[in-house]
Amino acid sequence: MAKIIVVTNFSASSRNALEYACRFLHNPTTSVLLLNIFSFPASLAGDAIAIAAMSETLLNDERKLQQEYEWVKNNYPEINIKAEMVTGVFIDELYAKAKEENTSFIILGADGRYNELLAWDANIVDAFIDLDVPVLVVPSTISYKPVKKIAFAVNYYRKNLEMPVAMIKRLINFTKAQLYVINVVSPKEVVDETALGYKKMVQDDLAELSPVYFEPEFKNIFTAIDNFAAEENIDMLLVIPTRHGLWHKIFQQDHTTGIVNLNRLPVLSLRQKKDFI
Repeated sequence: MAKIIVVTNFSASSRNALEYACRFLHNPTTSVLLLNIFSFPASLAGDAIAIAAMSETLLNDERKLQQEYEWVKNNYPEINIKAEMVTGVFIDELYAKAKEENTSFIILGADGRYNELLAWDANIVDAFIDLDVPVLVVPSTISYKPVKKIAFAVNYYRKNLEMPVAMIKRLINFTKAQLYVINVVSPKEVVDETALGYKKMVQDDLAELSPVYFEPEFKNIFTAIDNFAAEENIDMLLVIPTRHGLWHKIFQQDHTTGIVNLNRLPVLSLRQKKDFI
């Protein structure tokens, strides 16, 4: 049975992501793990008073986790859900959970201001880029609505692009959404016969989904994607992030200010040639 991990820190954005997950999945054959990661600072070792205070916080978080679990059972009784709390370094524990058998993908909620693209903290960025399973980030500014249009932002002129075709097909078949493929290649990149061959391979792989292809003329990749998402009312964005690639730059450079529309839709990171669910 496929397992979806929904991470909660009991914030409003986490509850929003949890509700999104429940409404999106609506599938009793999928197992949901509601996960809280309690980080216990190593600097407290030997401080009895601080440890006692942290222990009380831990007990309080356990109660909150139980409340979140009961909220799901009361509002979405068809969801097959379990709750678990682990202690340790956040990203390390999340990596360990991602490697467990049958883990299909991870869902995280992100706070964000209207005038910025997903004000994600470092843990969310690292999980989004580095985990071996897809990570769906749900901005706190959006509520669930049926996914009718999915955009896949990819440079299909890129060599060695190992497409996660089965995952994309499953997602499209599950949602019945229209797929849009946005080419995010830089205008400066040379498109020769070899590059056109890479493009054809991508199009052949996705042909049965009848995607709409969009190759914008742009000066800025990020605003082009942002504008397209707004104009076409895109409901979810798919990307293949890498540590030194386009989507890493989005979070590391000054591209976020003014990119407001991408803060209104979930973003799902895919992994090259890996299939899930």
